[in-house]
Amino acid sequence: MSLIQAREVSFEFGGQSILRDVSCTLEHNSRIGLIGGNGSGKTTLIRLLLGKINPSSGVVERSARYQVAYLPQKAQPDQGLTLIDYVKTARPDLQELQRSIETLSRQMDTDKSPQVESRLNADIQRFTTLGGYEWENELKHVLLSLDFPEIMWQMPIMQMSGGEQTRLCLAFILLQKHDILILDEPTNHLDLAMISWLEKYLVQQDRPYLLVSHDRHFLDATVSSIWHLQDSRLSITKGNYSSWKEADAIAQLSAERQYERQQKEILETMDFVRRNIAGQKTKQAQSRLKHLERMQVVDAPRREAGIKMRIQSDSRSGNDLFILKDLKFGIGGKELARDVDLYAGYRDRICIIGPNGCGKTTLLRMLLGQHQPDEGELKVGASLNIAYYDQHHVDLQEGLSVMETLWQEVPDETRGYVLSWLARFGFRGDDVEKRVGVLSGGEKSRLYLCVLIHRRPNLFILDEATNHLDIQMTDALLEALQEFDGSIIFVSHDRWFLSNLATKYWVFERKLDGRQLYTTIQNVEEDAESAIERSFQIPEPRKAPVAPVERAKKRRINPMILSMKLKEIEERQEHIGSLLDRLEEVQLQLSESDTYNDRELMKQLHTSQNDLQAAIQAAEEDVDTMEHEYLELLCEEE
Repeated sequence: MSLIQAREVSFEFGGQSILRDVSCTLEHNSRIGLIGGNGSGKTTLIRLLLGKINPSSGVVERSARYQVAYLPQKAQPDQGLTLIDYVKTARPDLQELQRSIETLSRQMDTDKSPQVESRLNADIQRFTTLGGYEWENELKHVLLSLDFPEIMWQMPIMQMSGGEQTRLCLAFILLQKHDILILDEPTNHLDLAMISWLEKYLVQQDRPYLLVSHDRHFLDATVSSIWHLQDSRLSITKGNYSSWKEADAIAQLSAERQYERQQKEILETMDFVRRNIAGQKTKQAQSRLKHLERMQVVDAPRREAGIKMRIQSDSRSGNDLFILKDLKFGIGGKELARDVDLYAGYRDRICIIGPNGCGKTTLLRMLLGQHQPDEGELKVGASLNIAYYDQHHVDLQEGLSVMETLWQEVPDETRGYVLSWLARFGFRGDDVEKRVGVLSGGEKSRLYLCVLIHRRPNLFILDEATNHLDIQMTDALLEALQEFDGSIIFVSHDRWFLSNLATKYWVFERKLDGRQLYTTIQNVEEDAESAIERSFQIPEPRKAPVAPVERAKKRRINPMILSMKLKEIEERQEHIGSLLDRLEEVQLQLSESDTYNDRELMKQLHTSQNDLQAAIQAAEEDVDTMEHEYLELLCEEE
């Protein structure tokens, strides 16, 4: 049986048809990508499927027992909790059992009655059956993968940035117990490494999911069916985004040819009828007229309203835009990058790549003169007219209307001129009277781009300009930027967009200085995948092999010392391996239900588990120290 099924569902709001005759099914093996332009009704369809609103007509049927984990676009965590306390509320059943186990364990110290022991054993067995121990490992895995190191786990949520809170909501949803997972724009505020991790995480799931996304690379990697909303109707295509795109192009071409053939037939028939209705071929003309009256007329195929941008510059910049030499910069006393030597020239299209928090936005602000480097030299070229797209849209005034926002840029232009410009960016009819404060994220992005492009810059500096843009708008922006005769420096986590626009990359790359990691920025002219891979690699001290004989003659340190040091490291690593084997045996015993019939054995196993985990951590710290000492010896002898 289907988990959720919609049959001939329609939904109207304020006299406007949002969805019309929609039929779709969420099965146990569904992996669905829901796409469509901003405002096409994607969120409305999800709310109908979840029963949060009722359809105007049609039926939505839901399985009697199923749980949905749903991430809306504007999810907000509980501001009164710490990070770890909030995430743990994703599984209240496990938390309640854990509290009961702790309470009964304390009670057993003074009351060893069979009733208390029986309740304790029952709770422990149920906790194990529900996967409590596995869930704790999963919690750690998800948080670390979404860039929440353990040092942050006790942080109050109210002290976290907006992007961190969004990622935290994603972690919460992934950790919930669910039969269906629904994620609305889950890649927002994720860096490229996190998106890659989320792709793998979803594909490994054995439960169905529905994803709303404008990231075609993400959709290609995760879904096996595309639901496309256009003109209030839903079409369903098997395959990922790329296969849907090909099928849609073929279907569009077929519909256009069918329409053209029918129109030609209608014109030719009407011409014959006009020429012969009163002549010798009256009967033939009447017969053809009846044929026309019975014909089922094919509607003209509708394409999504195209958005055509054209970016022009008022003036040309110089050949040299920015020269960075021996640069070091940071923020709040924290070093972000050092030893930076970069060059940006006329007509360069440079994509800046790096993990979240590495300093990409700070680098952009430094180029704009809004942040000063700590060391080194930054030369700014002549005749630069810069348009800066700030991902937070701070330049937009919330109290102005859409039309007023653009009109204040060109106060001498006519109303018709302003409306024409806004129409190019999808603002038509009543949309132009909306206040900026009530616009969606996608609408604000479009308006901001409209204003910036109208300023006719010769250099665009764009910080996540494709966030909140639908696929059609992203395509239009990409085409305009590809044809732009100026220069572009940009940050983006949309792999399709950046790989089709960038001609080179500035990559935040981590390097090793002795045993200290530091970050620099490298100019990379390879393909996008290579640049991304370089940015998310973390170098580790390598275990150098015993030195070749010819080099041993040059060493000032006895090779036997190095060999003994290396042997110590290897022995310590073997010891860690044996500890891990013993830990695995203990955890295997803990996972067996019979274990909980023997309270003393259970206590011993829990004690052994804690002792082994502590021993493993201490041994790993020892190995880390020994490896650094080994590297220092190597550096001294060279």
